[in-house]
Amino acid sequence: MAVQPDTGVGGGAAGGPRWDEVFTLSDLGSGVFDVRWDLRPRLRRWLAAQDLPTASGREAHRPAIDAWALLDGGVIAVSAVSLPGTGGPVPAPAAPLLGPGMRVIGYRTLRLLIERLGLPGPAQALPGEHLDVPGLVADLFDARRNDAAALEQAELLASCTDRSTLRWVVAALRV
Repeated sequence: MAVQPDTGVGGGAAGGPRWDEVFTLSDLGSGVFDVRWDLRPRLRRWLAAQDLPTASGREAHRPAIDAWALLDGGVIAVSAVSLPGTGGPVPAPAAPLLGPGMRVIGYRTLRLLIERLGLPGPAQALPGEHLDVPGLVADLFDARRNDAAALEQAELLASCTDRSTLRWVVAALRV
């Protein structure tokens, strides 16, 4: 499923967006990328069609998290937090909560999504990235197994409700 050229973003092959117009480096750490808001539904549809291990985190006064385990990392979707009856956001706790949005965790995950979504990708390694042999990432994805370890990875990603937890998970996954 390629990202279609009707997204309003130019500069990519055949009128579609470039990878860096869809995924931008997050301030949350190395190997974490924000997904452009208007392309999140398409990414969710692609993820849903892949039969990936998934998990959700729903804690009171914390953002709701949906997580998909994918290669060395995954994808998380973070919902906004609000208190019932207040109509506004929850006051910030000691550790800053993750803001709403969708994030890609891991360089291999990013490379796979760039390829499978039909985006023109970077030719060089990104800062902090180790490039794999061409085709390895796709082969690893195609040979994946939904086992207990993959489900545990999804559950670990779904626990990322604040910045420090996300950084810890990224380090634990060695993204």
